[in-house]
Amino acid sequence: MGRLLPSPWGRDGIATFALLTMLMGCATTSVQDGFLVDEARGFKIPVLRDGWSRIEAKGVEVAYRAEPGGQIAALLVSCTDEQGLPLRTLARRLFFGIGAKQILAQEPVSLDGAEAIHTLLEGRLKDSDVMVSSYVTRDAACVYDLVYVATPAGFQQRLPEFERFVRGWAFTGKQTR
Repeated sequence: MGRLLPSPWGRDGIATFALLTMLMGCATTSVQDGFLVDEARGFKIPVLRDGWSRIEAKGVEVAYRAEPGGQIAALLVSCTDEQGLPLRTLARRLFFGIGAKQILAQEPVSLDGAEAIHTLLEGRLKDSDVMVSSYVTRDAACVYDLVYVATPAGFQQRLPEFERFVRGWAFTGKQTR
């Protein structure tokens, strides 16, 4: 697998992305009409295009890297017993390993009618500065993390595309078998 983040991060880029991964159950997803659809877990999210390449990373439902720039947008899904935790606690678990972190903003929002929390954070991972925008929401069975990671210099360049990715998130109802 190639580097996940911009070259100034080198091997640390992989550590940054691994930091954001969560254990998740297996599910079958497909791309339908420009959306990644997971019928078993009951959600869909737009596919990023136009300069975004899909990358594979262990424990991540879907991830994209922007070229040029190296920004990362990802969806992580965890279907463990975390759903009862407060959303602020669920959001904090994404940032373990980031040092000198400062939360710039954190506010409750709605994602497709579901309660969510949006966090904007800056921090340091080893010798690299990072900025993160994350949205955390949940249903009765799973926690969903939509995450954008970039260097501070490249953060704003692709943030609007990440925001469209987030706004396209929808719960579709779980498939019954």
